Amino acid sequence: MARSWGLSIGESERIDLERIVMDKDQEAALVFLKDVIYPKIKEAEKPGSCFHETSKPVEQLERPVSRHKKLGSK
Repeated sequence: MARSWGLSIGESERIDLERIVMDKDQEAALVFLKDVIYPKIKEAEKPGSCFHETSKPVEQLERPVSRHKKLGSK
């Protein structure tokens, strides 16, 4: 069964992504994937990460929600 993961980006990252798509900038797209998306995916794979598997209920996380990173923050 394939996993589904949630990913959050900040406003500046969203603007960068919009520019990349509008400009059809393949080089910038690869940089965006390597520097923004990939690190967030790796963070999501860590145990207890706030970027958790979307099918996993929040109540089952090891630490309280108040200690999670704010989504979209670096």
